[in-house]
Amino acid sequence: MGAAWRGGAHAWTPRRGLDYANDLNVLLAVDKRTNQDKDGRTADKWKPPRRAYWCEYARRYTGVKAAYGLSVTPPEKTALADMLGTCPPG
Repeated sequence: MGAAWRGGAHAWTPRRGLDYANDLNVLLAVDKRTNQDKDGRTADKWKPPRRAYWCEYARRYTGVKAAYGLSVTPPEKTALADMLGTCPPG
């Protein structure tokens, strides 16, 4: 939630925050170490350890940012473009 807070969630109503917290596109089951490594880092500061998952992660990340009107910094945008560049054509 730290990255979301910095991206605009601080201005949300409590209901919007609850919707975000319970959104299955936001929630992602990962092992404990990966969760700790990611913490509240943005896409420019953390990428999934498995490169094969970068495309899916970036798609989810950008979808959540768009759905909740969260800002994207220029370094985030660059990192996301790099990860989306790993997506298969089509």
